[in-house]
Amino acid sequence: MTIDLKKLQKTIQAEVNRREYERVDASANNEKMSRSVPNDIVRAFELLDIEGYLPPRHEVASQPEVPLIDVGSDETPTAQTPPPSLYRKLRGLPVVGKYFGHPRIMNFLTRVRQRPGGATVKNLFTSLARGVIVRIPGAQRASHVLAVARHMPERLSALEWHIADGHARLRNVGIQVQNQTNQSLYTHALAIQQNEQYLVQRMRRLERLLREQVKTIAQLEAPRPAFDGGAEPGMPAELYLEFEANFRGSPEMIRERLKRNLMYFRDDTVQPRLPVLDLGCGRGEWLQLLKEENIPAFGVDSNSSMIARCEDANLEVYLDDAVEYLAQLADNSLAGLTAFHIIEHLPLGVLIRLIDEAHRVVRPGGVVLFETPNPENLITGACNFYIDPTHRNPLPPALVAFLLKARGFERVEIDRRHPGDPLLLLQSNEEAISGPLNQLLFGPQDYAAIGYVPGKD
Repeated sequence: MTIDLKKLQKTIQAEVNRREYERVDASANNEKMSRSVPNDIVRAFELLDIEGYLPPRHEVASQPEVPLIDVGSDETPTAQTPPPSLYRKLRGLPVVGKYFGHPRIMNFLTRVRQRPGGATVKNLFTSLARGVIVRIPGAQRASHVLAVARHMPERLSALEWHIADGHARLRNVGIQVQNQTNQSLYTHALAIQQNEQYLVQRMRRLERLLREQVKTIAQLEAPRPAFDGGAEPGMPAELYLEFEANFRGSPEMIRERLKRNLMYFRDDTVQPRLPVLDLGCGRGEWLQLLKEENIPAFGVDSNSSMIARCEDANLEVYLDDAVEYLAQLADNSLAGLTAFHIIEHLPLGVLIRLIDEAHRVVRPGGVVLFETPNPENLITGACNFYIDPTHRNPLPPALVAFLLKARGFERVEIDRRHPGDPLLLLQSNEEAISGPLNQLLFGPQDYAAIGYVPGKD
């Protein structure tokens, strides 16, 4: 068991002081102390009774002095220094000695002596004034207010520091909340953007399905006209074959030009491999190239002489109208679709229908390619285009690209090809003049509009 010696010593000393006080008080009553002691001074120091009382003078002379103990202190009690010699002399006077020997007077003087500087006149009057003031009603409260006011600057400084620290903490919290809010808003915006893209694709798909339904209903309501054998208006089939041989070019030259299109169809890895359809297959140069590359393909043409020419080369071809034949095919049944110099023969409404049917029958990720004369070449657009009497009107590249994008194709590109004879280029020192003129007059004579069906990663 641990014993707190300091606490035990304080308890014993407090009990000794209490008993000494009772003994001194009983002795004073026996001597019938005069009532002329200044009661106001005695009452002024009632708060200091915890130090106890000393015995009267005649008992102090025969006994050693009992040290005064401050029981309210946490430190180890120690004996106080005895009063100054002048005080002893005052206590020895025959008349006033008993007043100076009163325990409260002695305690008061001891308190004065313990102040900084010792028992000076200043400390004496300061302690006396303090003892009187605390007895004035409200003085103690005023003293407390003054003490609080004295420490007010330090407390205000501490309060300002706490406020500044609070502001810094709130600012940091605000920054964290703002960052979290921005991150959350960004995440929601990204999700909204992805949902918007998904909804746009769904809307396009629904529009396409709606157009297909409308077209199907129209086909069911209106009987299909009998096919007339594919003769071009105003030009017999066999005459148009001869026309092609004279103005389009030899089969060897056309094969060389068409080889550049093979790269769009060689990377098809879908199993089973779907075929490529060539609309307006003509003499079959493109179908022959695909066959040599082991790419499944077949063609459709409305000219019976062209079909006979392809059948002689053992190519799979069908005599039919291009748009009507597409309408009979199943959805996503083709790996790709090509049409070389066909779209310039069609009215705008039929061209749009052809693009819609191509979008339906070509599988997701499949490619469509439409080649046509380039009206950006002024000679082609103003003259050569109209050599073929079955041509309707030139189609600018921007128009065809727009139609492909508007009807659901993606990654649409324009490939300008087949420039004019370089021997015809203008030679001049003014490149700023001759360059644009050569481009306008002898630039690419044809272009290919290429688009992909959405859906392949």
